[in-house]
Amino acid sequence: MESNELATRITRLSLNRRVTMFVLFLTIIIVGLIASSRLKLELFPEGFEGSSLSVRVPWNAAVPQEVMEKLALPLEEELSTVRGLDSMRSSCSSRGASVYMTFKQGTDMSIAYREVRDRVERAKLRFPDDVERAYVNKMDMSGIPVCMIGVAYETDGDLYDLVNKHIIMPLSRIDGVANIDTKGLKEKEIIIEADKD
Repeated sequence: MESNELATRITRLSLNRRVTMFVLFLTIIIVGLIASSRLKLELFPEGFEGSSLSVRVPWNAAVPQEVMEKLALPLEEELSTVRGLDSMRSSCSSRGASVYMTFKQGTDMSIAYREVRDRVERAKLRFPDDVERAYVNKMDMSGIPVCMIGVAYETDGDLYDLVNKHIIMPLSRIDGVANIDTKGLKEKEIIIEADKD
């Protein structure tokens, strides 16, 4: 009953004070337009920070068992001492090892990132000599790829130059494109070794 009375009052006010209602609606529309023009367009709100880090260590020409023993286990031993660590899992393949870490809520992720990098440097001392790099990645929600493209090319031409010239370079010129990452493309290189004799 009270809701009907309220609706009746609002209706009467709207009909009796048409100019007031027009000004009120016009004000709401103008404020909405101003607010929408100043809002940032983001996938996730500012300040939203994931509580995950990952470590990837590429190592080719190895069997997964060897990758586990020589890369994943030393990494897990060192990374298990990082403060605020909630869970950790690793995966091994013939291409290397990856370790994924989740941290407790409220953990300062910049401190956790520095600690993880420090532990990775310690673990690298136990890696085989032909392991060149280890990558530590923050799970940055604003860095999620917007688009992924696969390219197949059946001729013997240079796929790297073709993709670089016709896809990567034009896309990188577009305003707002922060990064273009390629996987599987190998740039041709010539290695010249001088004979010391």
